Amino acid sequence: MIKPVKKNKYKGINTFYAKVPDPKKKTKSGETVYHYFSLGTTNKTEANRLIEEGIKNGTFEIKDEKETITLAECAVKFENYQRSKGTKKGSINTMFQAVNMLKPIFDKRVADIKNQDIAEAWQQTSDGIAPMTYRNRKIILSTFFSYLVDVLEVYPRNPIRKAIPRRKVPKKRKDFWTIEQINRIIANAPNDRTRLLWSFMAFAGLRKSEAMAMRPEKIYGNKIHLVGKGDKEASIPICPRLQREIDRYKGEWHFYFNAHVLRRVAAKAIPEGFPGKATAHRFRHSFGSNLLRANANVNIRTVSELMRHESVALTLETYMHILDSDAEKAVNDVYK
Repeated sequence: MIKPVKKNKYKGINTFYAKVPDPKKKTKSGETVYHYFSLGTTNKTEANRLIEEGIKNGTFEIKDEKETITLAECAVKFENYQRSKGTKKGSINTMFQAVNMLKPIFDKRVADIKNQDIAEAWQQTSDGIAPMTYRNRKIILSTFFSYLVDVLEVYPRNPIRKAIPRRKVPKKRKDFWTIEQINRIIANAPNDRTRLLWSFMAFAGLRKSEAMAMRPEKIYGNKIHLVGKGDKEASIPICPRLQREIDRYKGEWHFYFNAHVLRRVAAKAIPEGFPGKATAHRFRHSFGSNLLRANANVNIRTVSELMRHESVALTLETYMHILDSDAEKAVNDVYK
């Protein structure tokens, strides 16, 4: 009898497999040998449906999938797996822009693929892409091969780190607005709703998506409580400046962001001009930059926690230009 099982639940993988008995093989102790076919879903009802369909279509014919499956077939399974997890369509499309960079070897059997094959396919398709895109697609490919190793179990170990060389992303100066400039932009917002949306980004460092999802019930104990990037829970303190904006707003909490409006308002509010572009993320970057510039008592670890970065190293890399620009002033202030 074929039934769905979670074969790798101990690894945190909730994908169902079809557990298929082999009628021709027994263990040395006489027990039944089972083969496992990934169903690419974490939903038990869907798993049972796929098993019924597979039995009718002969999908579970006993053969060594590790020896026959191609990289293209793995890519299809990976897409179905992401859909079963509820991954958003846009994220799946981004993943496949990365996976398709290995298209030159899609027809090869996975069992035959070597690190050199991956490296050559990558070299053919990565020419000319920006350093950050290069890095992000390499990370996605590592996720893809982790799926081949841990879920499909058709590849021995993740090869990406060795097969694809690291490309250093050149440091790029990130422009920010001063506190005075931000106050001018906020004051020129076209309406109170937009003003509050911008304030969440400018005075709490929220990402655009987080600010747009803000609701009154996410605020209690003088903190914003939310689930942010990477599904990580966060509690963000509400500063007096932001509290004043929250108190003055009397409308409904349903926000949307208009990039054109921000560009137009910023140009009007800062007629002297400013380097870089007016973007939603610039509010968040300005939040972190001004913390470091305005208060010598705020250390880099505190800023890292407020920005919810994965590590202090990431915060240092992001704000090094701020620290460098203020180095001379710091030395002169201390050693007068």
